[in-house]
Amino acid sequence: MTISPRPMRRPVRRWPRAFTRGPAGALSLALATALSACGGGGDSARTGPSNELLIVGYDREPDTMNRYATHILEDIESCVVEGLVTNDEQMRVVPLLATEIPTVANGGVTVRPDGGMDVTWKLRPGVTWHDGTPHTSADVQFTVDAINKGDWKPESVDGFDRISSVDTPDSLTAVVHYKETYAPYVLQFVRGTLPKHVLAGRDLNTANDYNRAPLGTGPYTVKEWKTGEYILLERSATYWRGTPKIKQLLFRFLTNTTTRINLLKSGEVHMVALVAWDKVRELTGVSGLRLNRVVGNGYEHVTLNQRHFPAFADVRVRQALAHAVDRDLLVRTILDGQVEVVNGPIQPLSPAYEPKVATYAFDPAKARALLDEAGWVPGLDGIRVKNGTRLAFTLITQSGFAIRENVSQALEQAFKAVGVGMTVKLLDGTTISSVWFAGDFDAMLHWWQMGADPELTLFFAGDRTPPAGRNINFVNDTALTALLYRADRTADVEQRNTLLRDAQRRIAALAPEIVLYNTAKIDVVPATLSGFTGNPTNAGPFWNVHAWEITTK
Repeated sequence: MTISPRPMRRPVRRWPRAFTRGPAGALSLALATALSACGGGGDSARTGPSNELLIVGYDREPDTMNRYATHILEDIESCVVEGLVTNDEQMRVVPLLATEIPTVANGGVTVRPDGGMDVTWKLRPGVTWHDGTPHTSADVQFTVDAINKGDWKPESVDGFDRISSVDTPDSLTAVVHYKETYAPYVLQFVRGTLPKHVLAGRDLNTANDYNRAPLGTGPYTVKEWKTGEYILLERSATYWRGTPKIKQLLFRFLTNTTTRINLLKSGEVHMVALVAWDKVRELTGVSGLRLNRVVGNGYEHVTLNQRHFPAFADVRVRQALAHAVDRDLLVRTILDGQVEVVNGPIQPLSPAYEPKVATYAFDPAKARALLDEAGWVPGLDGIRVKNGTRLAFTLITQSGFAIRENVSQALEQAFKAVGVGMTVKLLDGTTISSVWFAGDFDAMLHWWQMGADPELTLFFAGDRTPPAGRNINFVNDTALTALLYRADRTADVEQRNTLLRDAQRRIAALAPEIVLYNTAKIDVVPATLSGFTGNPTNAGPFWNVHAWEITTK
């Protein structure tokens, strides 16, 4: 495969008038007003980060602030709504609103004779919602009931459908009864709980007061959400771990990578999470900034939607496409060596990682042979056909990311070389999230950022298509599904890891997606920001935002 040296033709983007004055983009009147509330005027962003205000250049606008309903990363939401647990910078599951992680050893987990399981969560005393109401076990029970018993349509049920009921023997104890042993229980409430006293009896699909400004227990509250421009968070003076040092966090929605970086260098943005890998060299050594790098627990891949594009239901077609891609070349050139080629969804950071799986080396001849075997023959224009249907599909990916646009272009050339047609459709970050959730696409270039628990069921079990899970490949393999549920239904960690290794081998053989490379998570923060660690999991870099502080040298 060759990668064309011609520059990427970038779509013309009309930025809001508020951001078009001056070479770096001036702040809008509304944004200046928000800044002045922090003690400065419209130029205060250029004075640098302070404990009064930290401005974050963010790549997309949330679809909702409801952590259970959003289709995208929950960075902003997690500053407001806390889970019973979280993942720390070493990829450990640590208690947050819970006092400890329930286990068999500490008596918090009991496997019943009927095969079910009871998990007892002890809640942290003294925690209140932002309105002063105590956070209790009734909120845990209400959250489960809202997901399982009502008409609400959350982003994913994530194992909640395995729960039969929740008992609340006292205000700080919630006993969750599972219909079966469910190994990933530890992250069941990583997205937190819903405030019963605010949402009971309401339609959560239309509770926009909560969905745009949720009541939480976290270090920050939502002060203002200006659609299309920013979300402004303000610290909670009653936060249970102590008042955060940074008064306000301003998330500016800047979907274009170059714009985010330019504003970062000009000082109008103070930090950018998940910096594009092609911008790392440009930012290295910039005065006043620090690059924080962790190896991410995630992977970039091409999802092949077997339901939407029937040709992908043939494993030979999927394997052929995998052989058509020179992943090593992508990493060396477009990715600037920032990442490594990987072969599956579980990464080496996890104790469940299996290195000995089927791999798909760059081999165009083998790709052509597999397509021939599958009955796809070259047409007059070079694109293969079968029964009058062309082997041509559309790949969607997020706009504003030069790397993904260039990788998409490289994939288009690679597939064309073996007789497969592909066109690229760019969608903004918010739109693409709703499209994938609806399954309304042929293929998608994206990544999954995984949690600390190595669960694969949500992504590959046949009955875990949205909204029951994230199986947007729509793969339905009986043997794989059985393996995944066996792994879920054991409380023995080593036995579970063995089953997950078997599942990884099965996934690699099926090639339901084209696995490309792992994710290096590089965040650029002020050099004066203390307490920032980054995070390899989908907990995100804001997992410990309560501990951040701008310090003077």
